[in-house]
Amino acid sequence: MENPQHSNSILLLIFLTSIDLLLLAYILFYPGDSSVMFFVRTFDLVVCILLWIEFIYSYMHSDNKKHFMKENAASILGMLPVDFIFLRALRLIKLVHLIRQYIVQRNSKKTIAKFLKETYLDKILFVAIIFIFTVTILICIFDSGINDMQTAVWYIIVSMTSTGYGDVVPATLSGRILGIVTMIGGILIFALITALLSSIYTSKLNKENYSNFQSQINELTCEIKKLNEKNDEMACEIKKLNEKNAELKEK
Repeated sequence: MENPQHSNSILLLIFLTSIDLLLLAYILFYPGDSSVMFFVRTFDLVVCILLWIEFIYSYMHSDNKKHFMKENAASILGMLPVDFIFLRALRLIKLVHLIRQYIVQRNSKKTIAKFLKETYLDKILFVAIIFIFTVTILICIFDSGINDMQTAVWYIIVSMTSTGYGDVVPATLSGRILGIVTMIGGILIFALITALLSSIYTSKLNKENYSNFQSQINELTCEIKKLNEKNDEMACEIKKLNEKNAELKEK
């Protein structure tokens, strides 16, 4: 049963988590003075505490606690207030979980909830974050031309999306190989998302076509039934006429 207060709390957490991720992304690429960094980290700590409170509440009220922990394993790491880009990136998965949880609790949004369930959006996002984290660390280690994490993340994202600005390029053979792997990985991830969306759209069309086909069959069945009834009526009329004709002949 839907809990309005819990739904409103989740909606508030979605808003706060989105703001938190934007602030963390901002200080990652544009590190400011100590006061700005302190504010962002304090805000991040408050959001993490609220996320843990919601997590414990949802865990206590879940019907299958083992399944709940399995589904939220990656989110647990994302709720840690640690100054580590990988763990902060995992908070995106927690944000997706919150959005899905909010939508599931809204009876009027069952279609969207089904969409999120069928696309495995949180799992795809988790794989993408693991991939980005891995190649980012590797390119920082093996390429001398990319020395800091911010530049590495920028290069990986640009390579994955096949944007190719050219402002950051690997200087070593290992870096170039990792760049190729990143491009292929990005293509596969986006192709997977596209394939899933296409599959859902095609499935929806097939269901609609089947429904229309079934409706036409039902209409034809009704018409045949009516024709059979008329045929039976005509047979009765013919029988009556034959009986009257026989009576006239006898007279």
